[in-house]
Amino acid sequence: MAQTHEQLGTAWGDTEGRRRDILASAEGLLEESGYAALTIRAIAAGAGVSSGTVYQYFDGKEEVFVALTARGLEQVRATLAEVDRELGIAGVLREVLPQITELWRKLGRSAPQWEAKVLASGRRNKGVVTSATLYRNTLRTLDRTLHETAEACGQTLLEDPAVPHWVWDALIGVADDLLLGGSRQGRVPRRRFVRFATEAIERGIVV
Repeated sequence: MAQTHEQLGTAWGDTEGRRRDILASAEGLLEESGYAALTIRAIAAGAGVSSGTVYQYFDGKEEVFVALTARGLEQVRATLAEVDRELGIAGVLREVLPQITELWRKLGRSAPQWEAKVLASGRRNKGVVTSATLYRNTLRTLDRTLHETAEACGQTLLEDPAVPHWVWDALIGVADDLLLGGSRQGRVPRRRFVRFATEAIERGIVV
């Protein structure tokens, strides 16, 4: 369960700390019970503030949700931008997989809301637009990283706009298995499964 701001020790007037408390509360609710549990009242209770205080930072629960997805995506994007290309494609994917797995652990059960509120067309508030833009930027960074890694290793990457989307979805699938323990039920060790999956992805996108 999310900690209250008293437990976190957020000082009065610490606006960034208060925002972190609100997001931490929302993250706990999503992880435990999914999007249906994400109400302003519940977020406020978990953060140890009033509902009015939450509204000072966010327009509503939708904006809180996309702020969480944006934060996770930015962490993935930053890792992709900095990872050592000499690791090879499979190695690069293994480097970023823990962050994608953590993102999916926290937000995976709210995937329908992610699709509807971030990726789908229609009316969007500023927060949703920002999150959708960051998602596209993450995929662009993934595409650039894959190309640079292939070049560094003397490989040729398939030239298809579907590549980064397929790789992203494949990594989400791997993350889902790691979280649900599907491969472990078949007595496949985690490390062996991750290596097989990332090497399979590499073979699928290299000419």
